Amino acid sequence: MNSRAQHHYDLPPALTAAAEEFEAWSRARLLVEQHESTPTEPLHHYTDERALRSILVTQRLWCFSHEQQKDETEFEYALDVARKVLRRVRCKAEFFMHSFAECVLDMLAANKLSGPFEFYLFSASRHRDHGPQWKEYACDGTGFAIALSPTLFQPDKDDPYEEANKNLHVGRVVYGDEPTFARHNLSIRAAAEMTSRVGRANINLVKATGVASYLAVMAHELLASQLIWNCLTAKEERFADEREVRGIIMNVKAKFDPWRRTHAGRRYVEHELPLKTPGAIVEIIVGPKARIGAEDDVRALLKAEGYPDGIPVRRSAAVLSPDPAVLSTVVNAENSRSGKLNSA
Repeated sequence: MNSRAQHHYDLPPALTAAAEEFEAWSRARLLVEQHESTPTEPLHHYTDERALRSILVTQRLWCFSHEQQKDETEFEYALDVARKVLRRVRCKAEFFMHSFAECVLDMLAANKLSGPFEFYLFSASRHRDHGPQWKEYACDGTGFAIALSPTLFQPDKDDPYEEANKNLHVGRVVYGDEPTFARHNLSIRAAAEMTSRVGRANINLVKATGVASYLAVMAHELLASQLIWNCLTAKEERFADEREVRGIIMNVKAKFDPWRRTHAGRRYVEHELPLKTPGAIVEIIVGPKARIGAEDDVRALLKAEGYPDGIPVRRSAAVLSPDPAVLSTVVNAENSRSGKLNSA
């Protein structure tokens, strides 16, 4: 993610230095994150039959807008943690650090994570053949899981592509208060410190340019290159068993105009992957409750589309726990039957 490519600094050079310093700091930090998140094992994308067919035929993943995820409150947790950090920084007596935190909080109150940006996501899991993933993301076990090789997600260049839909970044989700707070704290305090140091050294320029303009540029820099990323790759501890990895495409809204599509009222962009490259697809797992013959249909589709021979297609061995409502119905029926037998 290169935030310098995303917006223009309309500041004197001495003040622009603060934004450029944080942009460089952020780029180095994201390289560390990228190195830590770069997959070394297959990523499993659980989905339904229609989506599996689309992926295999087009060699494209659909990445949906963060604003239209299944759980509309999904990112509130990480945002709340960010706000806690910002409120602590706001308590600083130093003018610039206090005002910078206040500016970021105002932007979050007005726009949450959106503002001038759009970002699109797809999710995968490091879990292979995992019961909860089948139930939640593959139509209660009637769908499929496609195991994608880690070679598909290795960083291939430092500078972004001009085509926004090509700039996919992979992030491993962290879970719980401690790691979420630590990441927000690191980036927010770094941005606040740079804002303060450069602002105090150039106080007359800040006054001439406008304090609000200077702070807004620094706040946008933090949002574009760190805070949004940290929010998109953090969840509550109760979701830790998902072992989720996210593909994230982010840029200013106008950059997505040629690539944005809509399906069933949801915005998405397509990201191309060379899935027909030998080894790109490690295996395809057929859900434990998928229809009879689904394996043969997947093999036939792979052959028809020209995929390499030998991609394993296997039936899941997962045992799904019954739906609580169904289980309750069964128990009630058994109790009722038992009662009738006893009364007889």
